[in-house]
Amino acid sequence: MIANGSISNQTNVFIEDEITRIIFVYVSPCVIFIGTVANILSILVLSKKTMRRSTTMFYLLILSSADLLVLYTGLLRYWIIMAFDIDIRLHSDFICKLHAFLVYFSLDFASWILVAVTMDRCISVMRPLKARLCCTTNVSKVIVVILFVTMVFINSHLFFTVEIISRNRSKPTCQEADATFVFVSKIWPWIDFAVFCFVPFGIMIVANSLIIHRVSASVKTLKNMTVDNDLGRSFGSVYTRRTSFRSSHISGEDSDQISTITETCENQNGFSNDTVNKTVNNNSTRLQTSTNVTVMLLSVNFVFFFCTTPIAIYFIGQHYWETRDVHPHRIAVQNLAYGIVNILQYLNNSVHFFLYCITGKRFRNEFFKLFARKRRSAVFQ
Repeated sequence: MIANGSISNQTNVFIEDEITRIIFVYVSPCVIFIGTVANILSILVLSKKTMRRSTTMFYLLILSSADLLVLYTGLLRYWIIMAFDIDIRLHSDFICKLHAFLVYFSLDFASWILVAVTMDRCISVMRPLKARLCCTTNVSKVIVVILFVTMVFINSHLFFTVEIISRNRSKPTCQEADATFVFVSKIWPWIDFAVFCFVPFGIMIVANSLIIHRVSASVKTLKNMTVDNDLGRSFGSVYTRRTSFRSSHISGEDSDQISTITETCENQNGFSNDTVNKTVNNNSTRLQTSTNVTVMLLSVNFVFFFCTTPIAIYFIGQHYWETRDVHPHRIAVQNLAYGIVNILQYLNNSVHFFLYCITGKRFRNEFFKLFARKRRSAVFQ
């Protein structure tokens, strides 16, 4: 049976058992390999000077590092168990406690870094002037430290509530201690669900809704500015042609007056068409950049919720549908269910690089520049 991340061995073999074995033995190392390469590439790109100036990119750099920790503390263990029948948690009681802590800590820390980057983006969009004070690299570093310490505190109970136990002469497993069984099996899953998934995603939903609303309003305003500028330029051109024809037959003060009227029509609200065009173009560029980053974060947030919610729900319901004596086929089905939600969870920590490349124009450009520079260096050498 699956209990706190352990997978049971059964005499009867069902098709569900074979699928579970395929997931952990063959799919897991692929996810680890892809996630390792992808996160290392993300770190290389996000570490560039041009990227480090942005607090958003700084948070994503930390997130890539946290994703690597998640893959190598969590998914790697399952692969070793299924492929070699070795559980590193059983090496000693301390390793049991430490590894359980690292798994929960890394997952929670990665989730809240995603919250931090979303809130950082929300403040930058909603309060750009205030963002100059609170959305700086130094402030971001402080926030990362606070999140680190907070996640350590929340998950530190695992050093006292988890240990190596052998119940009913069964194979030893790293699981909840007898004295803390109720807390770890029935209360902690709800706390973990709130910290790991529900609260972070709730904050992300609100923040992203505000961002989308503000960006949509900015797009509408920019379109109105463009239309007004085009109408003003067209009107000014027609009026200029008419007054130019008339001024050729008029001299002296009347000609100067007509020139003044023409200039007034061409310069709406005291700005020339060139100035308005430049302003509209600058705003358009900034808005496009903001929109690209917003789309990138929205995609990351959506994948996070899609990949993490199933396993959070699974752990909440696990001890409610489990019984001491169940049919072997039901055990096989539950093992398969756990295999699916588990690999889905770790998939979230492996695909961020691809989301950045697909939805983030700036990240994509910097990635291509990174390899273009290396290619040029190789040619000259």
